[in-house]
Amino acid sequence: MRHPRHDQAAEYRRQAQEIRTIVQTLSIDEAREQLREAAERLETLAEEEERRAHANSSGQKPQPEA
Repeated sequence: MRHPRHDQAAEYRRQAQEIRTIVQTLSIDEAREQLREAAERLETLAEEEERRAHANSSGQKPQPEA
């Protein structure tokens, strides 16, 4: 059975890839940059979810978000 945090991390990564696919078709530089930044934020959220899941599974207290 998959852990809910792992599922959330996978969803963030799926959304990030979807945005990157859209970025390839845009010609407006500003829109492309905004979408790249959104994809990076989603990747960061995915990494945070994975760290929390790992901390929870190893019995450690999760670190607060900055």
